[in-house]
Amino acid sequence: MVTLANARFCVLALLLMPVALVGQSNPQISGRVIAASSGDAVVGATVSVEIEGRVLGTITDANGFFALQVPEDSGTLIVRALGYADSSVAIDPLSGGVQGIQVTLTAAPLRIGGVQVLAAQEGSYERLPGAATSLPAVALRQIQALGTQELLESVPGIYGAADDGFGNARLSIGIRGLNPRRSSRILVLEDGIPIQPAVYVYPNMYYNPPVDRIQGVEVIKGSAAIRFGPQTMGGVINYITSRPRLEPGGSVGLTLGENGYASAFAELGGFGSDRMRSEIQLLGKRGDGFRQNNEFEQLNGTLKTTIRTGPRSTLFLKANGDYEESGATYTGLTEFSFNSDPSFNPKANDQFSVRRASLDAIYSKVHGPNLSALTRAYFSVFDRRWWRENDVFIRASQLGAYVSDPASVSFLAPFDPGDKVRIGNGRDNFGILRTFYAAGVEQAYTWSHGLEGLGAELEIGARLHGERFIDDRVLGDSPTARVGVYTMPDPDDPENDVVARNPAAKVTAKAQNYETVALALFASERISLGALEVTPGVRFEVFEQERVDRLAGSRLDDRTTAVLLPGLGLNWELGRTNLFGGIHRGFTPPSSGTLNVVSFGSDVEDGGLDVEAEKSWNLEAGLRTSGSLLTTELSGFYIRIEDLVAAGRGTAFRNLGMARTYGVELATSLRAFSSENSPVAHVSYTYLQTEVLDGRIQSAVVNNVPSVDISGNELPYAPRHNVTLAVTQRIGGASLRADYRYVDDVFTDFENLDYTTGRGDTGPVPAYSVIGGSLQLPIGQALIAQLTVKNALDEIYIGSRLHSNPRQTAANQSSGILPGARRQVNVSLRYSF
Repeated sequence: MVTLANARFCVLALLLMPVALVGQSNPQISGRVIAASSGDAVVGATVSVEIEGRVLGTITDANGFFALQVPEDSGTLIVRALGYADSSVAIDPLSGGVQGIQVTLTAAPLRIGGVQVLAAQEGSYERLPGAATSLPAVALRQIQALGTQELLESVPGIYGAADDGFGNARLSIGIRGLNPRRSSRILVLEDGIPIQPAVYVYPNMYYNPPVDRIQGVEVIKGSAAIRFGPQTMGGVINYITSRPRLEPGGSVGLTLGENGYASAFAELGGFGSDRMRSEIQLLGKRGDGFRQNNEFEQLNGTLKTTIRTGPRSTLFLKANGDYEESGATYTGLTEFSFNSDPSFNPKANDQFSVRRASLDAIYSKVHGPNLSALTRAYFSVFDRRWWRENDVFIRASQLGAYVSDPASVSFLAPFDPGDKVRIGNGRDNFGILRTFYAAGVEQAYTWSHGLEGLGAELEIGARLHGERFIDDRVLGDSPTARVGVYTMPDPDDPENDVVARNPAAKVTAKAQNYETVALALFASERISLGALEVTPGVRFEVFEQERVDRLAGSRLDDRTTAVLLPGLGLNWELGRTNLFGGIHRGFTPPSSGTLNVVSFGSDVEDGGLDVEAEKSWNLEAGLRTSGSLLTTELSGFYIRIEDLVAAGRGTAFRNLGMARTYGVELATSLRAFSSENSPVAHVSYTYLQTEVLDGRIQSAVVNNVPSVDISGNELPYAPRHNVTLAVTQRIGGASLRADYRYVDDVFTDFENLDYTTGRGDTGPVPAYSVIGGSLQLPIGQALIAQLTVKNALDEIYIGSRLHSNPRQTAANQSSGILPGARRQVNVSLRYSF
């Protein structure tokens, strides 16, 4: 069976693997490699010696054992495994004593594509030049999250805004005060490969891998983020999936719970030959959601294969397909609806459909003892169809009459006073139909070398990436329409009853194609100066964006952008404490959403795009310490943002100006006493301050002025305090976990309006807190039962005011209140074989 450590291997698991070139007549040494934290065998560790520039070595088997023939004059055995610090063992083959050697490896930072990522659960941070967090498989199983957003909300510096709380297919998180809307200001990877629909032109996370097949999560927030791109302002999230196991086996899991929730997951792997191993994973899940008409279902399948193409090279292939159908809607609640029935959702005909297929290939090769190479190639196609009935307002007292006879009820203007309800108009809808194609290839080299007598490691690489985004908005003639048109009847025609009764039908259709070709170059040097390690790096991005407006005579608008992004990271080791710091240039390219807001290409004479990309300077400093009882990381950060492009409907402005975010993050684990069964307390805390330094917008409350100054205001969706507390305890073979989460109140618009209008779209989101827990209970050697409770007290709270728009002129220009996730009790069984 594959150990936990191996399940967390990243895409570079064989990057530093030496090749066995030994003869049959030399002395043999043998032994076993184990992990210090658990005593488990370390599978796939490399055991080698270097003789006159040649690397002679082997790999530990499924039980951690190795045997290696070496020259008689060998003196040092080197053992390496990703996720662990290297270990050196002195040997003398002529004197005996080289049979049954036991090598114990201590944990070290993981390396994802050349970036060191904290493996906090193993207790050794070492020289990571910046703040980062790792959520390992054991934590994922204890939490048993409904989606990855729930996991990420426990990471210091991350805030999540509620959207589809159950399925979590659409990720909405922000890092260090940046707007969480669809996670568009962060970079999301899976095994080091970007998975956003179109990472340059439309990074919005309308696809998120199901948490069931994720083995670990890594978050990078410091200067190491410039290794990846183009989003380098907020941070990088990397989902880790398992590699095919070495021996035949697998697992089957079944989960049932409240609100019609059911999930079945199965994986079978280890089949193949010594040269090739494969694994297949299948997932099916469904649920009724936390609101009416919010049902969802998902099918997901993955096939993985690892091929040893040579003694020093490995090819990893992964194919994935995803199918989703849900009753997702943008129709949020008014204040009246939320207070009277937070589960209310009148939109029985809204439908969100996803089809996605992807193919990834990762090829690693060791060219010599000091040089290794990594090649990534990827392709994905993502199709998203979202049909939504047009919204209207009616008086709350007329809801019953509307259900009986919709034609008898008059619609209200958004600014009419009194209690109102947002519902569908019962007459027409619109479809936002989007298809994405993305492909790329990346080549990177890692070279360990000397630099004026100092230890150094250089990583260089390049990536060529292309994407195409087909963006259509069509108008349907009924709430159930799934085929639409681009034009409606003349709104000035008195016989046009649809437009006369519903001004929202005037919303124009859209047919646009976006294309991007991008070249990225990066280089990073890690220099060891004794206890001090310095990591300078730089990234260069150049990309061309094009848009063809098919409803405007196929007019072409384009612009080429080039940017240089430097960074510097430091780490100073002082015994068991490490001080770290860094500075890097942040960058967010103008996405499709931005282009729509600011009229991509309106300045035709200047060649197109009339908005600057968002840029920032990110500073960070902190310390981390690790011991048998206490593990802590404390960091302070400061981000100064230039040319911020706003978020939220109705907040259309051109490059707001400047803003800043700053604060403190704390992640700590405290063990009560030195024992495997000791209770452990985990704390994740973020203190955050944000401020607009220079900006003007159209006011929602001041009339007859072109704009108002919002300097000094807070950024939307940036809570000052965010706390997650958890206590874990082992009792015999059982594992208990209790957790508590508190999120402070936030503004939802740049004008920082602190009042509500009754529509649900204006005002802050109040602070809230929830508690939950889980119990894992082994049944025999292969079966584990688990009880998981989310929001145990069934707290009712506002998750977000999606698309807050105080200036709306129609009901469907804003979404209103989206409630947070309600209580969910699940029971699951997992059988391993």
